[in-house]
Amino acid sequence: MSEDLTGRRLGHYRIDGVLGKGGMSVMYRATDVRLGRKVALKVIGEHLTGDAEFRERFVDEARNTSAIDHSNVVPLYDFGEVDGLLYIAMRLVDGADLATLVKSGPLNPRRAIDLLDQVGAALDMLHGRGLVHLDVKPANVLVTTKESSSEHVYLADFGLTRRGATGHRTRTGDFLGSPTYAAPEHLRGEPVDARTDVYSLACVLFACLSGRPPFTGSVQDVIAGHLNKEVPALSSVGSTPPALDDVIRKGMAKDPKARYASCRELITAARSALASAGRPGAPGGGPPGGGSPGNQPVGVGSSHGPASGGGSPTG
Repeated sequence: MSEDLTGRRLGHYRIDGVLGKGGMSVMYRATDVRLGRKVALKVIGEHLTGDAEFRERFVDEARNTSAIDHSNVVPLYDFGEVDGLLYIAMRLVDGADLATLVKSGPLNPRRAIDLLDQVGAALDMLHGRGLVHLDVKPANVLVTTKESSSEHVYLADFGLTRRGATGHRTRTGDFLGSPTYAAPEHLRGEPVDARTDVYSLACVLFACLSGRPPFTGSVQDVIAGHLNKEVPALSSVGSTPPALDDVIRKGMAKDPKARYASCRELITAARSALASAGRPGAPGGGPPGGGSPGNQPVGVGSSHGPASGGGSPTG
């Protein structure tokens, strides 16, 4: 990975510290010295700036994000290139990502559904424009209480977003993204559409309610689970109402035609299942409608590497 740029200037941005690192980029906390505004600055690794494929993906992410105006999508401020370094500047969200929250244990069902309702709204808007996100996972869901009296959610990282077609791979055929939350058709390199994101959102709902992804183990184990195995019963891994099992199963159906047609349908079904269970919340997730996500600023989006054999995939 590239050297730490903390303390340096990148154009009119002063880099103040590292928020997160990935194999292809580093997310920095930075200051726009022209406006005195704090930003999250995503800088692609110097070792990739000469790679035409990754430059194309980086520009795609900037263009896709800049074209979106939605309350649940992280606003993009600027993108460009300085001294051979590609960057995207966006809002610095003061909060925590959903992956961090889930590490503390299963969320209260009502809280989880409320949070993912906002993610679903952003995704349905994308789908209405003919776009598919293709990397819906807890790490790309940012939660803050700093902007309103309730928890506000931002969907981040549009580096894999595509206008239909097939799931994105490198030119050598390697899968790009997070197999942990990927739909079967995406993993196979088949055509994708809105229902591909519905599958991933159902996986994230499973993780919120159980404290872990639907399938775990090595990369091969996870992929095999998505392609061939039944979805584990939520009620077998936590105190979640059994009524939600059917919702998750339909959202994660192997055949896209058997899934919910939209994220709104998935969330509506989850709310109905929870209401029919006669229990507004379960222990382990804090108060149903709240709970503090923390106050550490988080970067927007993680980098993506080709899925490889072995190892344990992370969310």
